[in-house]
Parts: sequence; C-alpha cells; structure tokens
Amino acid sequence: MPRTRLYTDHPLRPGNEVTLDGDRAKYVSRVLRLRPDEEILLFNGDGFDYPSVVRTVGKAVVTVAVGDARENPSESPLALHLVQGISRGERMDFVMQKSTELGVTRITPVLTEYSVVKLDAKRAGKRVAHWRGVAASACEQSGRSMLPEVESPLPLRDWLGANLAAGGTRLVLKPGWPAQLGATDLSGDSMTVLVGPEGGFSDQEYELAGAAGFLPVGFGPRVLRTETAALSILAALQTLRGDLG
Repeated sequence: MPRTRLYTDHPLRPGNEVTLDGDRAKYVSRVLRLRPDEEILLFNGDGFDYPSVVRTVGKAVVTVAVGDARENPSESPLALHLVQGISRGERMDFVMQKSTELGVTRITPVLTEYSVVKLDAKRAGKRVAHWRGVAASACEQSGRSMLPEVESPLPLRDWLGANLAAGGTRLVLKPGWPAQLGATDLSGDSMTVLVGPEGGFSDQEYELAGAAGFLPVGFGPRVLRTETAALSILAALQTLRGDLG
C-alpha cells in the first residue's frame, strides 16, 4: 500500500488518468519528489482510497493512473457535528485540523455575541475555502477518505432558528454547569456539540440553545480554551460512543 496519500477534487475512476496541476503538482514533484512509476494513494472524499501510479512528472503538471477503489474503514460509527464559535486565526485552523483527525463529520462555524472575529461575505468565502483545505490536509495525514462538511459561517441565532427540528443528541458546553458529561444520556449515533468562542456564550445564547434542544453540560473543574474544549469533548464522545474506546 502506498504511504503517500493525496486529496484531489477530480472524479476518480479505475483505469483513468487524472492530471494534477497547481499546488497539487508542486507538492508531488517538489515536496514528495515522486518519480514516474512510483505509487501514490489518491482520494476525493467519496469514502474510498485509490492506490495509483505516477505516470509523468513535470514542473507544473503531474499525471497519475488511477487504480481500483478500496474501502477505507477509518470512519467512526458516530456522526459528530461540531458547531464552533469562530475564534482567531490559528486557533480556528487548529480546531478544523484536529477535529477532522478525531472523526468529526460536519463543522459549522458560527458568529456569536462575544465573537472577536467579524466576517463579511467576501472574507467568509475565503475563510471557508481555507478551512476546507485544512480539513483535506488533515484527512491526508490521518488516513480518512471522507472529508468533513465545512459549512459557511452563520450567526448562531440564525443557525439555531433554522435547525430547531434536527434530531440526535445535542450538547452545549457550559463552564461550571453541575451536570457533567458522564451523567448525560448519550444514546443514539448522531451528536451535535455546540462550543463557544474565546469569550464564551452570552446568557441569551444559552437560552436560545436550550430552546433548540441543546442540553448544557459541564466538562470538569477547569475552564478550557475554546480549542481545548472542542477537541476534548469530541475525543470524549468518540471514546464513550465512537471508535476510540
């Protein structure tokens, strides 16, 4: 099995050749330094791996012959949806990367009352494209072949209003709340976790989340940074109900 895994947005059909250009071609030729007839594993987010062979390597274009599709057993049986208050730069990138490694299936960035990040439509589009790239790179590293869905940012109030009828277990982290995760009913195979940004949620936002079916849960005696809280709760849920147990 090839060690090198590479994401591409091309359709992958066994027996066909795909052309990699731009940053993908530079990565193959200049960073990986692959040569013709060397093996590489391609995936495009459809859940399968495609062991493939490099055919030609140029400065700007690389061609690869696609092999037979192979099932990838890396996906968790637990569908995890992270609704994350947008935090600054590298913190948000870190959450995107590590939550992907932990098997999250969907990530919704939300703008909250205490968010320090403000995004207009143009900036939001660029950030989403960047975050999706971070998630794809994390899939390459972690062995996943399904990319998590990274949604466009929305104000928390709007997202809650549009998702009142969604099912599954819904949790919102609340520092100092007496009900701890271990005492919470975690039945079902679909869970949505709501995590605040650096400044947390306002009292009104907690009320809105409660009205939308989110159960408040505490998570230990310490106040965690937003990125620590998100990854800790995902890891705990994967341990209790997913594939880390």
